Amino acid sequence: MRFETRDQGPRTMGHESKGPGKDRVISRLFSLCSLTRLDSSWVGVFLALGIVAASHGADQTALGAPVELPPMLVEESTASVPWLYVKAGDTEFLSRCSEGTTRDLVEAWLTKMQLVRVLVPEQFLAQTDVPSVFVLYAQDLKQTVSAEIQREMQGREGTRGGGVNIAPSMRLSDRDMHASIAYIDEALFDAAGLSVAPGHVHYLLQGRVPELPAWLVEGVERAWHRADFVLEPITLRPLVWNNNGESDALANDPARPRALLPANELFATAAARALENRHPRHVGARAGTEELFFRWAIVSGGATREAFWRFAARAAEGPVSEELFEANFGFDFAELRDRLSDYLPKAVGETAHIAPGALPPVPPFEVQPATPNQVARVRGEWERLAIGHVQPRLPRGREPYIAQARRTLRRAFDAGDRDPRLLATMGLCEIDAGNEAGARPFLEPAVAAGVVRPRAYYELARLRLAELRRGAPATKIYSFTDLAPVLDPLRRALTQAPPLPEVYGLLAEAWNCCELTPNPAEFAELEAGARLFARRPAVVYPIACALARHGRKAEAARVLEAGAGAIADDTTRAGMNRLRAELSAPATRIQGER
Repeated sequence: MRFETRDQGPRTMGHESKGPGKDRVISRLFSLCSLTRLDSSWVGVFLALGIVAASHGADQTALGAPVELPPMLVEESTASVPWLYVKAGDTEFLSRCSEGTTRDLVEAWLTKMQLVRVLVPEQFLAQTDVPSVFVLYAQDLKQTVSAEIQREMQGREGTRGGGVNIAPSMRLSDRDMHASIAYIDEALFDAAGLSVAPGHVHYLLQGRVPELPAWLVEGVERAWHRADFVLEPITLRPLVWNNNGESDALANDPARPRALLPANELFATAAARALENRHPRHVGARAGTEELFFRWAIVSGGATREAFWRFAARAAEGPVSEELFEANFGFDFAELRDRLSDYLPKAVGETAHIAPGALPPVPPFEVQPATPNQVARVRGEWERLAIGHVQPRLPRGREPYIAQARRTLRRAFDAGDRDPRLLATMGLCEIDAGNEAGARPFLEPAVAAGVVRPRAYYELARLRLAELRRGAPATKIYSFTDLAPVLDPLRRALTQAPPLPEVYGLLAEAWNCCELTPNPAEFAELEAGARLFARRPAVVYPIACALARHGRKAEAARVLEAGAGAIADDTTRAGMNRLRAELSAPATRIQGER
């Protein structure tokens, strides 16, 4: 969420802040880094649930940028402050703020998420059965960074990039959930000024399956940067085309020449986009046209907005053609470019207002004292996620994070807690710490108890398959009995949200080395994975191999064709090309019997 006031714009907070436990000036608004990466400066002040992409961290050290480490690797020096717990919607809140602050923030979050769904329908947002985690700390709680991290920070002082920072707030993700932590100055906190950050909207769009095309995700996110959810109705500030000067010129002279991206390039596949001209003007034209298309459709309302979302749903299922576009909008690509061009001078000059209509009431929730289980699970989940964030950024500094997560989780376990959710988190913690042997004693009972955690089922199946294959030739074929302990958790994972691409990939890999042929329901599961993740060759290729091996050559060819526009690494691309060649020639079917 972004903190804004009615009488002034959002504040900007830089990376100079020293983090919890250090003397620093606190903005009247508390922050949470809300973009999908940690930028060199925070634009605005945000609070949102979402992710920080792990891929960014690998570049931070290489480029010499300050390393941002997660907060909460601390020893609490104010043990008398109680934890509070709230389960609201799809989020678990664990708070060491006052009951009033906690209640205000939770209610504001639920309300603002309703406004997200006004502009982006529910079916285009990620769905998950695993609750998100949000940890809140009062800013005045005294905390001390661990001695290990202090030594690591001191060791990096003077190195290229300026050392290590402890971020005051952060968002992290796993493959089936995400978590946030925020430090709040309660004396200045005002829930009325909250709005949902573009980075969280990006996360929700990107996690949707079937996966949405990049032009839609990027267009919505860019438009969200200019949205205001504090004043009613929903306000879209004027679009910026290339820069402010160009925008002003277009607003004053609608006949001024402008370069929009042609529709066939706007809706190009990922592979085609990868070959695009990377000149800044072309990159700017793409970004601007994506945002303009979304804004035009949403502001137009009525039939145009409905056509946009129908078209978006179809675009998620496969490549876009002009015929598909015309079937939804009633006009062709050339007409779209003309309409967007005509709308552009108005978009850069107007502030658009969208009435949200009557919103449903906020679901009821209770702020309660947290139980030991809730403290261990929720806080331990956050601390576990910190391990994966630190690993690529500061490998020598990850051990204290591992130790902290283990201490938090073991505290409840050693007291006799065997909640399947706690066990699953403990198992995943060991996986993330690199201790796969130590993960199974926790994952096995969690899965046996039917825990709602897709990644737990995947990791257990992966460990079982690795054990089965240990020491065997890579081409060995196994009986169905041998593979049943692998197939069972994978198929159970398919019944939980979010669908994980790696589950379908491993499922296909298991069937590819099974002597028996899948039954119709099992074939349908593989084909569903190919539809949901058609843009991921790492999923499409093993599914196509499994289908082909068990005699479904036509289906395998269709799967490969549907994924043809995706970007693949050299090895996967070569395998896909080889399989295409084999499918086009007579071949002996390898098949077992059921």
